[in-house]
Amino acid sequence: MKTRLIYTALAAAAVVSLPSCDEPLPEFLQGLFGGKPTEKPQTPDTPAVPETPAVPSTPTVDDISAAVMPQLSAYPWLAQGAITSETATTPEGALQLTATVELSVSENLYTKENAPAAFNEERKAMNQSANAAMQPNATYLLQIGAPTDTISDADRSARALPEDLQQLANELKELAESSVYVVTTPAQTKYTITATMQADKTEKGWVLSNVALQTDSLPAPDALTPESALPANAAKLTPEFEEARKNEIREKIAAFDAAAAPYIKGREEEARKTWTEHKARVEEEARKAAEVATAAAAEKEQWMNHCINSLADGKVFSGEWSRDSRFGEISIEVTKAEKFENSVQFIGIVYDTKLPEAKLDISGRCEFSKSDAGTSKIDINIYDGYYDPDQPTAQVFDAKDGVLLLTIDKDGKLNGVMTCTSWKDQPAKSFKISMTPKATAAK
Repeated sequence: MKTRLIYTALAAAAVVSLPSCDEPLPEFLQGLFGGKPTEKPQTPDTPAVPETPAVPSTPTVDDISAAVMPQLSAYPWLAQGAITSETATTPEGALQLTATVELSVSENLYTKENAPAAFNEERKAMNQSANAAMQPNATYLLQIGAPTDTISDADRSARALPEDLQQLANELKELAESSVYVVTTPAQTKYTITATMQADKTEKGWVLSNVALQTDSLPAPDALTPESALPANAAKLTPEFEEARKNEIREKIAAFDAAAAPYIKGREEEARKTWTEHKARVEEEARKAAEVATAAAAEKEQWMNHCINSLADGKVFSGEWSRDSRFGEISIEVTKAEKFENSVQFIGIVYDTKLPEAKLDISGRCEFSKSDAGTSKIDINIYDGYYDPDQPTAQVFDAKDGVLLLTIDKDGKLNGVMTCTSWKDQPAKSFKISMTPKATAAK
């Protein structure tokens, strides 16, 4: 009850001091007498509700960037610059946006190219030493006076470089011909492209679709290598690099010349040695050939004399004939012999050893040439004479074409057959003959 009394008293006191009709009630009484209620201040625990920002009338630069830049993922070295745009409404009522996007290259871009021709011009300085090292043996042989008829086809072939010189030559070739990287698009190079797209406004913002870029002004990305992607120790063509590479080539050439000099000198010494050895070999072969020829001539002379002496006047050969199971004795006597250039010719008689009265005239020829078997051929023709008709040999003696086909060996023995030329297809009819020389002629 005490609280209410306080409230009543306050109210009564307020009545006493009420303002006029035109004056507003004090704030603490407005709630009691129908005035505007006093607004309670917000407590700190009640969060303020943010207002939703209004969607701009056209897409923003950020909207356009978010739509365009992902389309340029093949160009990671392009950085976005200023963007301007304009819009137009299509007959269908859609909003078409055209944007102009400025781009800049963030780092140097390189292309891989052939080495400058100047490098190979520098490398030509090695040609003199390389050519001298690779010259055919023939060049050096002619230098030391070797006659042309001693030079072989092999001598005319170029000589391969030895391994150490070839390695230096390969290194020089690599230095002169290896590819280099050339800046074709410097950093900060500017490009401008045009992008077209459809713009649709939603409560949450603009939606950009059907983005189309005109990138004809941009370089082909697969033909360029950004500096950050170059291989380690890449040869980047600059005036400083070009001069350094030329100096490196010159140093390599000096090393090649120094290594080639003793080798080239050795090539001449090698040629001199080869020629000297060749001359010695030729002289030795000539001497050997002369010795062989002399020996052959001596042997030929000796054999020729052997044939002449074996078939000299008065020489007699006696032996046997045989055919199948029949056999008998036979002798040849040389009555006169005459030497010719390639043979000795003789005349004489052939007879039954046991019946010297039964004899036939013969003429024969002995060649001086010796066969591989070490014998010479003797051909003898049989003419008319007396013979035993009861002996099988009478078949030959009675014919008009009887012959003795014999050979003479180193011991003067005669071997062969007695036959007729008409029996060439009947070799079984021939008589085998074997004779040895006798000391004196038969009487």
